[in-house]
Amino acid sequence: MTANADYVRNDELFRDFYSQQGLMAGLLARHPATLRAWLEALPRRSGAGGGSSSASKTWRTARLSTGRRRELAGLISSVDGSADEQAAALARWLLRAVPVRTYLEIAESGCPCLRAIDPPTDDCCRRLIRRREELFLVNYGLAKAAAHFVGRQDYDDRVSAASCGLLDAIDRYVPGAKAARFGYFASYWIRYHLARQAQKSGSLVSFPIHQHRLGRRIDHYLAGRRPGGLAAPSEAKLCAELNLGSDAYYWHQRRPKMISLQSPGGSEPGSCTIEQLLCDPAPVSGAALDQTETLERFGELLRACIGPATRVMLAYAHGIGPLAEAAEDYLAQLQQMAVKQLNGMSGARFW
Repeated sequence: MTANADYVRNDELFRDFYSQQGLMAGLLARHPATLRAWLEALPRRSGAGGGSSSASKTWRTARLSTGRRRELAGLISSVDGSADEQAAALARWLLRAVPVRTYLEIAESGCPCLRAIDPPTDDCCRRLIRRREELFLVNYGLAKAAAHFVGRQDYDDRVSAASCGLLDAIDRYVPGAKAARFGYFASYWIRYHLARQAQKSGSLVSFPIHQHRLGRRIDHYLAGRRPGGLAAPSEAKLCAELNLGSDAYYWHQRRPKMISLQSPGGSEPGSCTIEQLLCDPAPVSGAALDQTETLERFGELLRACIGPATRVMLAYAHGIGPLAEAAEDYLAQLQQMAVKQLNGMSGARFW
């Protein structure tokens, strides 16, 4: 009974929230100049784009496609004649096509902003924000539950990402008789933000999402060849099999790799830790190496097994500051570690 009562209260809150969105869309439609300035200030989209299909009209998105921008520009131009029907059509389009955060962004855009010169818009924004915060607190358990079971990052980071997904779901949800329950709808957005958080912060170096997807495709393709004992394909064959451009594969190969002092450097054959590099080749039993020879041997191993770009990236990831100083400090620490390793293997003492 309690769960059912919570669902009923959630539905009531969302119905009131959606009615406030309708009022806000109507208020924004009365200011075509502000809408036009906001639309022109959006970053340009690459690609020709296309018209909005009937299916895409039901999707509320903050990133307007080229077709939607063209459609919105046409509606704004038609409102300049002060026709109530055209303003109502523009309001319906805004309610159907963009989420709540876009309404707030439009109201805050411009100088002076729309909220400063139009009191009804400012009052409606305040009510939207209060209802949005209330819905977030009511449904916050969805974000916490998802953060408990997903990911390997810190729990606070997972909760933060799940909360962003919950806000996205609140901004996009449209209540109705045929609408899915909000918990089901929000689960997709929460999982999406958790996955993006894992991709961005899975390592000390953050890469664009398309780089992660490209790497997974290549790794999956190579893993499928290993059980059959097939040799590694050439670059041209791999690009042809996966339908990749040569530039995309080139920059994938140039991506720096992080190597830890304790954990293995990767899943590729031959990958190893710094400690394993220091043990190979091992010093001759009973031989005493002076400090200069030790550092020279370590430098040779470092240059042979780790590329310059990776060494610089390791140094930069180790501490924030000037890149040259970070690289120098980090390599000095690696040298000290090499001395300790060789001291333990040969019995000699170096300082």
